[in-house]
Amino acid sequence: MEKEFWQAYRSKGLVVVGIALWAEGDPLKMARLFAQRHKLTYPVTYDSQQKSKVANAYGVEGLPTNIVVGRDGIVRSWHFGFDAQSLKQVVVAELKKPAPKPTKRKKRK
Repeated sequence: MEKEFWQAYRSKGLVVVGIALWAEGDPLKMARLFAQRHKLTYPVTYDSQQKSKVANAYGVEGLPTNIVVGRDGIVRSWHFGFDAQSLKQVVVAELKKPAPKPTKRKKRK
């Protein structure tokens, strides 16, 4: 993930976030150790709940699961396991799409 995607496409707008789920013991420590061991430079966070809200929201049933969210915030791809070829096709296709136009925000009273 680090070299194949983050380093290769971040200048084109790709954002990678790692989320550690279902870690035994201290999940923060486990996430940090994983990031250090694999020399990750993208952000890695964790969800410490056994009944993870993140896993529930994205339908994660096993690890690794890779989810591609388009620039518009819509989930475009969901892969269980790591299939670099399929993931790359989706990422490249999504990066070719223009960013959505910003919407006007209503002023708060």
